[in-house]
Amino acid sequence: MRVRCVISAIAVAILSCTLICDAAEPDAPLATDTDMVLPVAYEQGEASWPPENEFGEEFGRESRSLGVEFEEGVTIKTDDEEFELAIHIMEQTDFKYFSPRDQMPARPGVYIPRFRAYFEGHITRSYGYELSLQRSVEGAFDILDANINFQPSEEFQIKVGRFIVPYSYAWYDHLEQFFIAPERGLYPLNFGLSREAGVMFWGRLNDGETQYALGGFSGQLAGLADTNTTRDLVGYLNFRPFRNTGSSTWENLNIGGSAAYGDQAFAGETLPLRTSLQSSENDEAAQAASSVFLEFEEDVVVLGRREQAALHLAWYYEQLSFESEVQVGRFGFRKEEQATKLPVSGYNIALSYFITGEEVTGRKIVIPDRPFNPASGERGPGAIEPYVRYSYLQLGEQVFEDELADQNDWTRRISMVDLGWNWYPNRYIKFYFDWQISMYGSPVLLNEEQDERSKTNQLFWLRAQVFF
Repeated sequence: MRVRCVISAIAVAILSCTLICDAAEPDAPLATDTDMVLPVAYEQGEASWPPENEFGEEFGRESRSLGVEFEEGVTIKTDDEEFELAIHIMEQTDFKYFSPRDQMPARPGVYIPRFRAYFEGHITRSYGYELSLQRSVEGAFDILDANINFQPSEEFQIKVGRFIVPYSYAWYDHLEQFFIAPERGLYPLNFGLSREAGVMFWGRLNDGETQYALGGFSGQLAGLADTNTTRDLVGYLNFRPFRNTGSSTWENLNIGGSAAYGDQAFAGETLPLRTSLQSSENDEAAQAASSVFLEFEEDVVVLGRREQAALHLAWYYEQLSFESEVQVGRFGFRKEEQATKLPVSGYNIALSYFITGEEVTGRKIVIPDRPFNPASGERGPGAIEPYVRYSYLQLGEQVFEDELADQNDWTRRISMVDLGWNWYPNRYIKFYFDWQISMYGSPVLLNEEQDERSKTNQLFWLRAQVFF
């Protein structure tokens, strides 16, 4: 069923592009680069466009021309900018080497954590839309985002459909292709709400000085399908207090918080807690692509209330990026007839700096001052960004006291350091070079067959990414 939906969506996109190309005037001169314009209204022989109906009236009252641009993706839009379609592609390939090497099920190899195709834009200036498809490490294509956004003004907008839930700065502020480290910190990686179906009221006030979001969502903690009949209430606030003060030093200081309250009405699957992979499933590929530091017992399910809150602080100044967030939560679990309210807390701090001089105002596309593109005569170093991140996660004692997991095999406390650098040869290509060190509060089972346990674990990680 998922495959048929994806094939249908791709077919619609291809058909739309075909119709646009067929509508172009055959004898029109070819345009170049970003100036190409395709006229929609034309005459060919005795037929005319727009066509007339049986009453001699034109179906189309206005003729519009289409412009095609390529910069951050392929964008097709009308000359009056009332209609727009932007197409983006993102692909990531991971090369992972785990130490110790003989871990099971985690093993060295090549993985594709994400391939995405984005289709987004607006249909009249009041209505935006987004459709994105993803193939994740599990190898299945599915709908990632599908929503409509009513935008009468920048200050007040309404989004309906499936999209990123406004909980946690690590999830809501920027997408995966713009991360400092390859993946999110430990708490948002394992307990983030990710994407859900719902409705959200949101906007930006006073030229972006305040950003807010409040929504109700399906409340699905894991997996792509909504199997939970209740709804989560989620809110987000971000302030840039020096945005309009003229201070270049503190202009991009972000302070804020978010909170989520929900109820898992029907028993949901528990997923292992991982160090380097965000996954909604637990198939063989997901198990092999990351070390696990806690696995719940087979008879444990997610059930009951969940409450989360987070405070964040982020600052971007010249070549510097600084991001931090503290998060606390309480999650309902059930084993047989025993219900457990499991407290969880964590935080992460990340720091990076462009030694090649590129300046940042937030995490977004980086345009190197001196790109590396030898075929075009550009032999600069590209943009180089060393970084370091510390992440910490702690689960309550109840996880072992209530026998949700085996204390002999797993840990409830983990510290993790990511040390590395990012290289941007040009604005479309990015390489992550990461050394991840995990330090456990108690020995973790790395290989059941050999009965091997360790309090430390390392990952040498190279990620190649293309996004346009």
